[in-house]
Amino acid sequence: MASGSEASAATTAPTVTTERPATFRAVPLPALVAVGFVAVGLSPIAFQGGPWFLLFLAPLALAWWVVRTRTVVDADALRVVSAVGSRQLPWSEVATLRVASRGWVRAVRADEGERTLTGVRARDLGRIAQASGGRITMPTPDEIAAAREHERELEATRMRLARLREREAEATTDEPADEAEATAATGTTDGDAKPRA
Repeated sequence: MASGSEASAATTAPTVTTERPATFRAVPLPALVAVGFVAVGLSPIAFQGGPWFLLFLAPLALAWWVVRTRTVVDADALRVVSAVGSRQLPWSEVATLRVASRGWVRAVRADEGERTLTGVRARDLGRIAQASGGRITMPTPDEIAAAREHERELEATRMRLARLREREAEATTDEPADEAEATAATGTTDGDAKPRA
C-alpha cells in the first residue's frame, strides 16, 4: 500500500500533453489495392514457370515503396523515411521550411542544405505546425477553419451591402423618372415657370 505522500505526489504530477506525430505519405496506403491488382494481372505470365516468376518482384517492390516512404513530424524532429533508409532532422538543425515547385515542401537546414519532405505539400503546413509542438508558427487546422468561417461571414456581409446599394441606386433612379412624369403631366419645367406679375 502506498503512503499518503506518494499518492498525493502521483496525483499532483504535471501532465504533459504531447501532440501525436503527423505522418505524411506521397501515396496513400489504399494504393496497395492497385498494387494487388498489378500482381493479379502479372500472375498468368509469372506462373509460366522459370524466370517469369521474378515478375512478382515488381509489385512487391512497389508495395514496399508505398508502405515505407513517408515523413513523420513530431515535437522532437522531422523524420524522412525512404524505401531504403531514413534520415532524422532535429528541429535545432531546421532553419525554415520552403515550398518548392508544385507545392512540395523542403526543410532548409542551418547549413543551407535542403531535404525533401516526402508527401508534405503546402496545404499540410498547418498540420506540421501543430505536430511540431510550437516549433513552427503556422495556423493550425482549427485556426484555418475559423478564418475561413470568418471570411464567409465577411463575404455574406459584403453581398448584403451590395444588395442594399443596388436598392438605393434603383430608388434614386426612380425618383427623377417620377419627377419627369409629373412635369410632363403639368407641361412645365423649372426653367419654364415664370413668376406672375
